[in-house]
Amino acid sequence: MEEISNRALIARLFSSANEQLEAADFDIESWSEWYQVVQGLTGAEKMVYVIVKLNQTVTNGGFSEFYESSFGVFAPEIVHALNEIKAVASAEIVSNSMLVVNPTGLLDDAYKGSIFKVELSGPQRAQLMSQDIGYDQLHDVENLEDLLGAFLQEMIK
Repeated sequence: MEEISNRALIARLFSSANEQLEAADFDIESWSEWYQVVQGLTGAEKMVYVIVKLNQTVTNGGFSEFYESSFGVFAPEIVHALNEIKAVASAEIVSNSMLVVNPTGLLDDAYKGSIFKVELSGPQRAQLMSQDIGYDQLHDVENLEDLLGAFLQEMIK
């Protein structure tokens, strides 16, 4: 079997996941339909999709953008995926961000329904900014591409 770099492996899995999502017939205004389509991806595709989307949105616009673009519905799965790949500091930051947007501790469907199309308050945005700073500071400490790639390489052996 050919040797594939972590970046190429992640890119292939993300591309495959994205193609499936684009081809799927679902109502983008329905968190549950979107969520079900993502759940239909393979385990590796789903892991790559949620971690890459987290990184893209937080890097572009912080956790405020992550939640306001509705990707926050996947935050519990992202925490699990990050812990799986041993990105525990990143997982902790995502967990802390969830406490800001979900102070009452809603779970499962109640959480997803409340987070989908969430409108953040000024104080929530300010609290999330501190999570953004912590996430940015992890760049050299906890490289998600390396950790995710190593995990996926082990899966395909």
